[in-house]
Amino acid sequence: MSFRVARIVFLSVMSPALGPALQAQAAGQWACRADSLAGFNCAHYYNGTVTLTSELTGSVHQTHKVVATVSGGRVICRVSGSDVAEFEAPGMVAVVHEATLVVGGGYSISIWCPEEAGARPNRRDEPQIKIEGKSAATYATLEGKDSYENPEADAANGISGTVTVTWTLRRS
Repeated sequence: MSFRVARIVFLSVMSPALGPALQAQAAGQWACRADSLAGFNCAHYYNGTVTLTSELTGSVHQTHKVVATVSGGRVICRVSGSDVAEFEAPGMVAVVHEATLVVGGGYSISIWCPEEAGARPNRRDEPQIKIEGKSAATYATLEGKDSYENPEADAANGISGTVTVTWTLRRS
């Protein structure tokens, strides 16, 4: 049995034995809930922004930017770029903590935003922005930056590009 599985078994066995006051204190007064987006969604505790900027250059020049403003677990997406007129629309967010009875640890963030004006994101779709495998000293602040090669880059045809994702979410 791996350490992670052992820890989960230990916590599930010990959690009922902990009094409600100790459970709340250990979890930092957070009561994350299961929903249709994630098995353990803590998004309603966060405010901040998650931004995706995508660029392709070469024989084409394309830009795409999504700014997701999160407030109380709700998202407003501002989408702009060379292929779309700027628009704002509601989106969805899931923030998943790997550990429940600790102050910090691993987390992931998923953001769903519509692709075009008037559209609505669907939870069955792949999130437009996905941040995975990150770790925070405290779950009160989740922040970072990732950059990687644009998946539509094509070196053989002289098209290069990057995708940059930045995020700052703070416990409200």
